[in-house]
Amino acid sequence: MTKKLVIVESPAKANTIKKILGKNYEILASYGHVRDLPKSKIGVDIENNFEPHYITIKGKGDVIKKIKQAAKKADKIYLASDKDREGEAIAWHINNILGIKDEKVRIEFNEITESAIKDAVKNPQPIDLNKVHSQQARRILDRLVGYKISPLLWTLVNSNTSAGRVQSVALKLICDLENEIQKFISEKFWEVKGEFIKDSLFPLYKIKNDKITRIMDKKIIDKLVKDVDKKEFDVISTKISERTKKPPLPLKTSTLQQLASSYLGYGAAKTMKVAQELYEGIDLDKNSIGLITYMRTDSLRIADEAKKEAQKYIKNMFGEKYVGDYKEPKSKGKIQDAHEAIRPTNIMIMPESIKGKVKLDQYKLYKLIWDRFMISQFSNMEYQQFEIILEHGEYQFRGAINKIIFDGYYKLFKDEDEIVTADFPNINEGDKYKLNKLDIVEGETKPPARLTESSLVKKLESEGIGRPSTYASIIETLKKREYVRIEKKSFVPTELGFEVITQLVEHFPNIMNIKFTAKMEEDLDKIEDGDLEWKKVLEQFYGDLSKYLVKLEKEVEKISSKTIYSDILCEKCNKPMILKSGRYGKYLECENYEECQERISVKGINIPAEEMYNGKINLKEKMNTLKNSSLKKLTDVKCEKCKGKMYLKSGRFGLYLECENYKECQERKPLPKLLLKKIDLENEIININDEIEQIKRTEEEILNREGNCEKCGNPFVLKNGRYGQFLACSGYPKCKNIKKLTKK
Repeated sequence: MTKKLVIVESPAKANTIKKILGKNYEILASYGHVRDLPKSKIGVDIENNFEPHYITIKGKGDVIKKIKQAAKKADKIYLASDKDREGEAIAWHINNILGIKDEKVRIEFNEITESAIKDAVKNPQPIDLNKVHSQQARRILDRLVGYKISPLLWTLVNSNTSAGRVQSVALKLICDLENEIQKFISEKFWEVKGEFIKDSLFPLYKIKNDKITRIMDKKIIDKLVKDVDKKEFDVISTKISERTKKPPLPLKTSTLQQLASSYLGYGAAKTMKVAQELYEGIDLDKNSIGLITYMRTDSLRIADEAKKEAQKYIKNMFGEKYVGDYKEPKSKGKIQDAHEAIRPTNIMIMPESIKGKVKLDQYKLYKLIWDRFMISQFSNMEYQQFEIILEHGEYQFRGAINKIIFDGYYKLFKDEDEIVTADFPNINEGDKYKLNKLDIVEGETKPPARLTESSLVKKLESEGIGRPSTYASIIETLKKREYVRIEKKSFVPTELGFEVITQLVEHFPNIMNIKFTAKMEEDLDKIEDGDLEWKKVLEQFYGDLSKYLVKLEKEVEKISSKTIYSDILCEKCNKPMILKSGRYGKYLECENYEECQERISVKGINIPAEEMYNGKINLKEKMNTLKNSSLKKLTDVKCEKCKGKMYLKSGRFGLYLECENYKECQERKPLPKLLLKKIDLENEIININDEIEQIKRTEEEILNREGNCEKCGNPFVLKNGRYGQFLACSGYPKCKNIKKLTKK
């Protein structure tokens, strides 16, 4: 009987498709890529128009042999790798290895179901060479960055480092944010609401026609209380408006990773692994079926057939009024790999019906996908909003009360930002209402939150960096290289991560530029669309890169040929210590090493390249700082929030105070610069409270003397800058006025 051969990537996918197509088909797995650039060398002939040199991946020889043997016996071959750039490239490599003459060998499907597979087999297509070229361009771009820059980092930092075209930009985002957090100085603020109607609080909206979100000056609060407490306010406006709230969208790769992280606690890599299993096929009651559509996508399109199935289900379960009219939202740019949004292949396979038949991780992720798809197909939630504006003198309060008139998708799901509802009061324009009480909440500004896996994926997507298939691998590389560590599910850059970014930003500003990286993604999309020639893109990219490479290569050569002396003397023989690089990073070695055998690790210390170029590095102060990095000294200062003990600690930006109950009260303060030189770290208890209080009194006197900002009337605050203290308007960012201190 005639045999037809179908080649897919994974054995799980092969098993599912085998059960669908039957005995006349042989289904083999390539286990992913079979050919790639060599690991031992760059594998790209830069001088010969960036011609790649592909070799068989180690361990894939037997796989190729088996595929070749099966191909000889088959009268028809189908290449059924995934429907994206990587899948197209896998099909292209296998096609070249087998030398298939038939042009229409490629079959594509968005879900592994009987109808989708059989329809794909009936409609084979040629390999999309534009997709292949786009994948090759990405692979070579990444190879040029990795293999050209990484060896230079080995000299500048250590031999365990590497550069990545996208991974390094992701690390820069994490490092930049950490710098903001460490430099952040907390400031007090007040939020004000007024109660005019029992149990309803209206936020303060304006003072003197200026919009207010939070007040930074206690004097304004004191004046406000005096001016409005128990006063009558005029109702200057009331308005009832009809509003709707759309259901959340179905999932794409990035939002799947974000929700799985937030709701299930899954990392990006685990989410994609479990999703792959659900896509490739699960055995249910002796029947193997793919439970979800393809999971690497940034499309929000839903097939008409799937929409009709969902509408039928919603109508039967909840009634006609709850049936939505889902329309794919317009995209800002090109949708990469535009299959569909991630959805169940059959909505009648309810999550509860597979519970206990599949792994718990598979059930939880399937339920998340099923629920979000169904919710997205519901009708809008409809509500009325009653907006009220009250005014007295220069103060305006504004509030809104909501009332749901049709629950829509709220029938099944309520967002985290759920609309709170209440009955509308009988208030009309022109009425007067007494302010019953002021609700004044004091708070402190907080530094920006660190990035989690979920928020990093969201950030990368919003900046146009990477694509759905790359997010998980970017995150895993950052962890594996120890450029970041995880604290409370958030990314904290390590000293090694900071050091790598410092060198890359200094020497390769283009590579580390977010807009430049996003532009490269756009160019890869244009290659896929056939609008750009892939080798021209490589030529332009390498032309820019090589300028920076040539410069740094010369500088690294100087370092490599130089003996670099430090300002540290050997403790054994008093000879100078020399900087060396080894397998595990940089270290100091005695000039007289053969006799005294003295070495010191300098792991965690950033050594500026300029110092290495000069052949003389200053490490004493940095090593002392590192020594104090585990510093924890009790002080006589009390926490302003919980009255707990404050400890003196050392971090990346120097000494600071931290409350003993930091996990609960989050109180941490930098030390006034005037104090730093006075502190004796040898003391058992650091007595600095009196000095801090004196500095506070002095600063208050300065602020009282300088008055308010002449541009907007807000008070000034004292800031520390490169050249000492200066005055900055507290109305920032609306008012950016700064000025020098008056000499008195």
